[in-house]
Amino acid sequence: MLLLLRATVSSAAQRVHARRVASVWIGLGLGLGLSAAEPVSTPGSVPTAPAATAAAAPAILRQLDAPTLEKRVTPILKELALKESDREATVKATLMAHFQALQAWHADHDAELAALWARWAEARSGEKDENKAAGIGRDIDRVYASFQPEHAAFLASLAVSLSARQIDTVKDVLTRSPGLKRTYDAYLQIVPHLTEADKTFIFDKLRVAREHAMDAITNKEKANLFKRQKVQIEAYIDAKGYDWKKSYAAYVARLEAEKKH
Repeated sequence: MLLLLRATVSSAAQRVHARRVASVWIGLGLGLGLSAAEPVSTPGSVPTAPAATAAAAPAILRQLDAPTLEKRVTPILKELALKESDREATVKATLMAHFQALQAWHADHDAELAALWARWAEARSGEKDENKAAGIGRDIDRVYASFQPEHAAFLASLAVSLSARQIDTVKDVLTRSPGLKRTYDAYLQIVPHLTEADKTFIFDKLRVAREHAMDAITNKEKANLFKRQKVQIEAYIDAKGYDWKKSYAAYVARLEAEKKH
C-alpha cells in the first residue's frame, strides 16, 4: 500500500512539476557553527574554500541498515512531536523510504559529484575564479537534477500528513549543519544595517540552499551547497555597498572586544 501511495504521489508530483516548469562561520564560541568544510577565518579575512582533493570518493552502500535508518529518522520525529501514532507511523515510513532512495542515488552518483566538488573547491582556492566555479556549479546542478523527481515526491508524501510549517521542521533537521536560521542570524550580526529588502534576499537564497542541501548525505556536502548560495549573498552585499570583507573583519573585532569584557 505504501509503495502504491508513493508511486501515485510521485506521478502526481511530476505532473505538477511539469506544469510549473517552462558556509556558516565559527562564532568564536557564540554558536555560529562552521562545518569542517569551511576553515576558521582570521580578522580581516573571509572564510576560505575547502581544499580540493584528488582522492576518489569511497564507495557507499546502496541501502541503509535498520539501525542507521532509525538513527536518521528519530531526530526528525522527536522534533515533530506528533501525537497521533498512526500519523507518526506514516511519516516514519515516508522518511525511511526516502532515505533509502537517497542512499541508492548517492551510490550511483557520488563518484561524479566528488570529482566536480573537488574542481569547484580548486576554482575557489588561492586566486579565486568565481566564474569558473559557477560553471562547475551548473554541472553539479545537472547531476542533482536527476534526483528531483524523488525530492518532489518526498515532499508531496510529507504534505499528506504534515503542515507546511512541519515540513519546514523536517527540512531544518535534515540541514541543521550549517542550518538556515543559524546562517541567516550570522549575516544579520555581521552586517547589522541590512534593509528589509536585503534581509529578504538573503533569507530567500538560504531557503534555496536548504532545499538543495536536503539531497546531500554528508555535512561537508551540505556546507558546500550552502556555500554556493553564500557566494551570491556576499556578492550582493558588496554590490549594495556594505563591503563584505570589512563587515566581516569588524564583526570579528567586535567579538574579540566582547571577550575582553
